[in-house]
Amino acid sequence: MARRFWPFLPLLLGACNGSTDQDAHLDAGPPTALGAGQRIKEIGDPTRPDHDKLVNQNVQVTGASVVWTDTYDETANGKSRGTVYVQDIGSTDPYSGTSLYSPTFIPGDLRLAPGDVLDLNGQYQENKNIGTAVFPVPQVLPQISKPVGLFRYEFSPPPPVVIDVNDLDDYTKGRRWLNMLVTVKGITLSDDLDDEGIKANPPKAPTGRVTAHMTSKLSCKLVNELMPLQAQSLKAGSKLTSVTGVITYFFDLHLAPRTQADIVQ
Repeated sequence: MARRFWPFLPLLLGACNGSTDQDAHLDAGPPTALGAGQRIKEIGDPTRPDHDKLVNQNVQVTGASVVWTDTYDETANGKSRGTVYVQDIGSTDPYSGTSLYSPTFIPGDLRLAPGDVLDLNGQYQENKNIGTAVFPVPQVLPQISKPVGLFRYEFSPPPPVVIDVNDLDDYTKGRRWLNMLVTVKGITLSDDLDDEGIKANPPKAPTGRVTAHMTSKLSCKLVNELMPLQAQSLKAGSKLTSVTGVITYFFDLHLAPRTQADIVQ
């Protein structure tokens, strides 16, 4: 498995005295040596004056830290997994995250893990639709399409940033955290955690997508995009101390926990 380059880590991380301790860098700050390219924030922040010029253009990103790789196929049809979420290393600033569509990697048999740091070369897109599903204006799904990712080194996984859950009921506010790892606190579910098909009116066949709205505004959802969520395990009115996960988007902003430990009751 060609996932790690242990002999080169001391050089990449500026280690001194010839140390080869592969874990010593995890307690230090982020490495300052990055490659040629921009940070994700410089590309994905729609408030920057040059932002529109980058859409549908090839971009080079350096220092993209892997947040999570979606390996969970909730719809059981092979179409709901594979997205890679990355975030600027050492940053929890707004607009510091993006998703990768159909990436390839150098080395070719790289097996990603949270904290792996990549340089990326691909097309930055702001998708207004997915197939025939057209998003309401001005909502878009930003991503880097078909990037080539060059493995640089391992580092600590990005920490979650605590945000106001009400941001996620407003696309403009919530976009700041899209594709990033966040924590929201003090959640009261406004409907049952259940399959979207079963919750439809009238009920339909199960879809595999298990959701529950996290606020009374019936917008942002807790979803099972990255891990199994047992249907009916949480009812309307259930109070959660905190939920950590990746912010995703499809018509609404979603919070996708990675493991059961991300949900604290």
